[in-house]
Amino acid sequence: MITKIIAQLKLGTITNVVPYGTKPLPAAPYVVVKPEIDGLGVGRGFRIIIHMLPGQIIALEDYRNITIPALLLDFTTTTVLDRHNRSQILIRQPDDNEIVTSNDDNTISLECLYLQPTLNFMTKGE
Repeated sequence: MITKIIAQLKLGTITNVVPYGTKPLPAAPYVVVKPEIDGLGVGRGFRIIIHMLPGQIIALEDYRNITIPALLLDFTTTTVLDRHNRSQILIRQPDDNEIVTSNDDNTISLECLYLQPTLNFMTKGE
């Protein structure tokens, strides 16, 4: 799924999108996608970390709040088992983070977290 998310994000205005752990990092602006274990045990998390040059605060917030949700809304992928996977199962988690200004590469960054639930929930009557 991470490769699908990276490919989808590359369709946006920032085309330097890499998986977490990539060295060396590309020049700013760039985006890092980090898979995570969901602390509640209901899915898989994907932390998307946007890096831009100092002074680009509005662009940074717009990319997180407008561009990423637009790119990840309703895109369809195919799993390794050739099953269709719709991204509407990617649920954006509430944002409570601040802009980071102390990155090693002198960028500012902001992140958002999306959850891909892996448990099936039954609704009443099913």
